[in-house]
Amino acid sequence: MNLDKIPEVDMLLVTKSARLHRRAVLGFVPRIGLPIVDYADVDRIDAFYLQCQEYRDYYRDPYDRVHKPLKFTQHMGKCGIKLDTTVDELRQPINWVPRRQPLIAPIDYQSYMNLGVPMGEIFRGKYSKQSCIRYKR
Repeated sequence: MNLDKIPEVDMLLVTKSARLHRRAVLGFVPRIGLPIVDYADVDRIDAFYLQCQEYRDYYRDPYDRVHKPLKFTQHMGKCGIKLDTTVDELRQPINWVPRRQPLIAPIDYQSYMNLGVPMGEIFRGKYSKQSCIRYKR
């Protein structure tokens, strides 16, 4: 059985070539002067799409060689909404904290299983020659 290593993708080269192919989006809407089309808004949406694709490439890179787009390093949302820092927290090394073990008191198991009667008396009554039919002939 041949165990070949699975080749890894060089995300830096893939990102560079993908940027060239994604540039075709910028010229997709022809500028024919329609009054109902806001061409500045179309350009803004296309630029945001390209930055989203670069952000996706950033998260696909396992070695962190692709930089995060500037649009996604700043918080542009409403006030009071906190940034999602879970990815940065997951990349941090684990902080090991020893947990305190609970105090365990030894349990006093008694031979009569808390029935109130010692097991010797129970066995004596169950298997005695006077009460048990097993010994009678």
